[in-house]
Amino acid sequence: DRLLEAGEPYGLLPCGLASRDSTRTEAGLPLYGHDLAGPYAMNPFEAGFGSYVKLHKPFFIGRAKCVTDYIDRSRSLIRFRVEAGARRVQTGAVVLDRAGTVMGHVTSCASLGEFQIGLALVNKLTIDQGTALSLINPPRGSQPALISDELQLGDRTSLPISGIVLSRFMARETIPQAGEE
Repeated sequence: DRLLEAGEPYGLLPCGLASRDSTRTEAGLPLYGHDLAGPYAMNPFEAGFGSYVKLHKPFFIGRAKCVTDYIDRSRSLIRFRVEAGARRVQTGAVVLDRAGTVMGHVTSCASLGEFQIGLALVNKLTIDQGTALSLINPPRGSQPALISDELQLGDRTSLPISGIVLSRFMARETIPQAGEE
């Protein structure tokens, strides 16, 4: 409370988990238990943090599993952007390539003013920056996903949301530096 009082003249406001999620997602950082090691069992190598796992050390708890994860990796975490005016991308949305093939799933997405930035775990080791992709949100509530043979006149279906692959982490020149406005 004292911090909020002292910061009031400077516009200091309380913030919650949404601000943490938007800043980490914008920076391309996975959250442990949500993205990293979450429902998709993403490991540090897939998340882009393999350099922090010191495989050259002769022994540490879990080393054998880490070596296996490194050798057998086939997925990677990508960062993407959805332009202004698009529907909100939800966690669990399907990621499609230009041919309509399912590549993976969205793990996090945050709205940042006019656009959205998200993270997705895809079944490819590398995807070039600028690659177009499509995202399809999961069905709402208990509504089942329908396949084309089941669609009837008047049924609603999800439309793809267009996105583009960004560099995995923010470029240094786009990160605000101390003393800059």
